[in-house]
Amino acid sequence: MDITPPLPIAQVFRTEMNHGGPLSATQAHQVMLYCALDAACVPLDPPAVQAVVRLAQLDYPTVQAVIDWVTTAATRRP
Repeated sequence: MDITPPLPIAQVFRTEMNHGGPLSATQAHQVMLYCALDAACVPLDPPAVQAVVRLAQLDYPTVQAVIDWVTTAATRRP
């Protein structure tokens, strides 16, 4: 069973997202992936954005593994 943890999205961002309720798992995965890439200072060109959209459709354990890879790679940069 895929259980994506709820994300604490501020009401102001929910309004901008035109979304009043909880995020879907795919939306939550997108937020998590964008946050990890932003924290790692990875620039996002159109192919990278498309990759995030596709990755976000995967199950939570897979998305978390990708986030862990990004985080590990970012911490090992010289």
